[in-house]
Amino acid sequence: MADMEAKIDLDNISIILVRPRFPENIGSVARAMKNMGIHRLIVVDGCSPLHMNAYKLASGAEEILERAEECPALSEAISEMGCIVGTTSETGKERTPLLTPKELATKLIPISKKNFIGLVFGSEKEGLKNEELSLCHIYAQIPSFEFFPSLNLAQAVMVLCYELFQSSAATLKRSTKMASSGQAEKMFEHMEKTLLDIGFLEPDKPKRIMRTLRRLFGRSQMEERDVQILQGIWSRVDWILRKGRGDS
Repeated sequence: MADMEAKIDLDNISIILVRPRFPENIGSVARAMKNMGIHRLIVVDGCSPLHMNAYKLASGAEEILERAEECPALSEAISEMGCIVGTTSETGKERTPLLTPKELATKLIPISKKNFIGLVFGSEKEGLKNEELSLCHIYAQIPSFEFFPSLNLAQAVMVLCYELFQSSAATLKRSTKMASSGQAEKMFEHMEKTLLDIGFLEPDKPKRIMRTLRRLFGRSQMEERDVQILQGIWSRVDWILRKGRGDS
């Protein structure tokens, strides 16, 4: 039954910083998060959130730094999450559609009660790499002045967290359990193997088409049952291939 009175659950929101270079930025991010009622911070392959300079900038949000999780890879950080949002300042056919922070908040409201959601921010210098963005289901961009579009990391986090905080008063029309990133990754790995077996993907560069397929399925916001059905399709294709080859 749909929960018509439920509101966006900020406890299910995680801020994920990928390769942050400066502990001061991590401290400022923690402060911005606490201002907006978001408390889970994950640092991927970056400087320590427990660095003295991070504490200097946290200004009352030290507990967020102390509870922060550290992971070596983005795939590990998001494995149990149902919706991953990649932030980017660049445009391109592989980074569409790009949602504004307000559009993003509206899109996340219906799935926030039953799913863990990760907002992923890249390093201060280079942002997120294409392979990292390919792990994301939704892309967001903060509109800014075209002649000086770059935002400080903590500023970018604050803008998105503010919109989510504002949307915490909105009502849900429907609450949906999404497939976790880990479940989706297993399905994509199976899909790639099967598509290679039937000759759909080029053996020397399969990732090019797979990135497009990831975006296609990512935009659909797959539920657990969707992933199970797709897994069943690839398994059936595998069985037909084995039968045709005469494999036991």
